[in-house]
Amino acid sequence: MATNSVGSSSERTCLRIPATVRVGVTGHRTFADDQLLRRKVRKVLEMLDGILAHTPHDYVVVSPLAEGADRLVAKEILNWRGAGTVGKSSLEAVLPLPESRYIDDFKTVESRDEFERLLSAATSKHVLSDAASRSAAYEQVGRYVVDNCDLLVAVWNGRTSEGPGGTAEIVGYACRAGRSIFWIDSETGAISDTKKTRKRIRSLREPERGETADASEGGDHALGSLRNLDAYNGELSAGSRTASDVEAEFGIPGPTGKSYDLAQDILQPLRGNLLPQYARADSLAARYQARHVNAGIAVYALAAGAVATVTAQVLFLPRHTWLLWLEVLEMAAILAVLAFSWHGQWHRKWIDYRFLAERLRAAVFLWAAGIECEPPKPAPHLGLSHRPDDWMVRAFAWIWSARPATSPCPALPFETLKTFLASAWIGGQISFYRRKSSRQRARHGRLALAGAIVFGLTLIVAIVHAARLEARWRPEPAGLTSFLAFLAIVLPAAGAAVASIRVHREYLRNSERYRQMADHLAGTTAGIERASSTQALTRCLQEANELMLLENQDWRVIFRFQQFGP
Repeated sequence: MATNSVGSSSERTCLRIPATVRVGVTGHRTFADDQLLRRKVRKVLEMLDGILAHTPHDYVVVSPLAEGADRLVAKEILNWRGAGTVGKSSLEAVLPLPESRYIDDFKTVESRDEFERLLSAATSKHVLSDAASRSAAYEQVGRYVVDNCDLLVAVWNGRTSEGPGGTAEIVGYACRAGRSIFWIDSETGAISDTKKTRKRIRSLREPERGETADASEGGDHALGSLRNLDAYNGELSAGSRTASDVEAEFGIPGPTGKSYDLAQDILQPLRGNLLPQYARADSLAARYQARHVNAGIAVYALAAGAVATVTAQVLFLPRHTWLLWLEVLEMAAILAVLAFSWHGQWHRKWIDYRFLAERLRAAVFLWAAGIECEPPKPAPHLGLSHRPDDWMVRAFAWIWSARPATSPCPALPFETLKTFLASAWIGGQISFYRRKSSRQRARHGRLALAGAIVFGLTLIVAIVHAARLEARWRPEPAGLTSFLAFLAIVLPAAGAAVASIRVHREYLRNSERYRQMADHLAGTTAGIERASSTQALTRCLQEANELMLLENQDWRVIFRFQQFGP
């Protein structure tokens, strides 16, 4: 990163964030055509590889290793060698009973030998605690598989279970737990997605009294999270900032950095991963914010323009009906903007990438201070912000785990470190929040004033037009009545567009949020300045980090549902 830009193609490739996909398995012990099912399992793996085309990934199969589907799926995953970004797969064995008792379920020598071979190939083995009965043990292990996987491969005939812990019950549990599911029909080999699997499960049971059919089913999160991670890994150039540019954002080097009496290469260990990852996320967030904001403005402006077009044609140019095609083009442009925005997921990418960038920004300073930075967890009242297994959380966890093992904290004089963190991090954030608060309030004020002026003009025009005051002017200007009618129609549309932009951007609320954040952090700065020990400094920094995380989560809750369009 010393000479290359952050957005170069080679660097983008090496900065791709890997994924480990945990695949659980449940299914029948016997089926007619195992070769058909093997091909279908490979088809599922091909689909997953396609979802993760830009993402280095490997698979961990979580299996009880019972006869039939448990082993068939495990062997296919262990033998899978996809193209390009696929790494070596591994097996996590989870046994419902101690091995000495569990092996009694396998009647043939060949089956026991196969079980032993697979068990010896497992990278980890977990034996569940004793259950009340053998059937209860199988139900327990099935639920364990679901609870400890990202997605479930179910080799199932689509019918109800014959007893507790059967395949249908485990699939139903996976639906309620919100797992992504690939259902492979054990008789036909047909592959169904989560939605079809849930529909089948609902058809097998009657909802309890007072319960709707979908009441107990969670969302399908894993595949969506993998797709979002792959979209991030596949992003094109994210800008041209160099290592020096990025380090300058953290107060190093340059006049600001020198004032802290810090070595100019203090962040050198982070140049390989954390700094370029931050720069990439920050640049991409700015790109999609601009696209989303500009698209919203374009939609509201085009809508007002369409009203003006058709009004002008009807009132002033009734014979020129071809002008109505301009309205058609304006409406088509609105739909095109919406389509590009939705298909490109500009809104989601903006808030996701910004969330990741802000966490990585904090991580740089926490590394310098020698403080552990846990993956962000949503507070109960901010559950709409993100899920613990969202792709940004996993991406952050991987980037943080790849950081250099040692930080400069022990080698720095305490006062130097304290001054650097208080000024470069907390002080920088305070300046950012105050600047943003001022700008947001000013924009709110300008748009509110513009809206008031437009609606005020509308009122004047409406009074003149309603009272026919223009008829008293002598000589009456030609077309004045039509012009007043035009303004009476178009001005409210323009005012509504201005108001929509103002409300959509949440300028006033964000201005107040940023002001309060600056005030809270100012109090933290005072605590840092008073800190006389590393422990006291650490507590202040952790408090500041938690405060900024909560603010970022609150910001996501606000903007997650602030999408424009019909």
